[in-house]
Amino acid sequence: MNKEDQEIIVRSESIAIKYLKDTYNLDDVVITRRQLHPKMAMSQVSIYGYVEGKEEQNFIISINYETGLKEMFAFSKELKKYLLGQGYNL
Repeated sequence: MNKEDQEIIVRSESIAIKYLKDTYNLDDVVITRRQLHPKMAMSQVSIYGYVEGKEEQNFIISINYETGLKEMFAFSKELKKYLLGQGYNL
């Protein structure tokens, strides 16, 4: 992986973590995988992970590295149940 792609992934991961913290107050997440999608098809990095200590509360979040915005956020039923219990409207 070249340096530019590495920087895109690192920046996207930071954006994803900030989104989870700011939007859902999820401070402690463990990132398990990062995937830079083919640039000719899309400008996205998908970040996979889970809430620390609760591997069943897992998620995938896609970040558009050109705009710096979240494009998709999908999560397990266990994380959905937790977030609904915290009063978030999903």
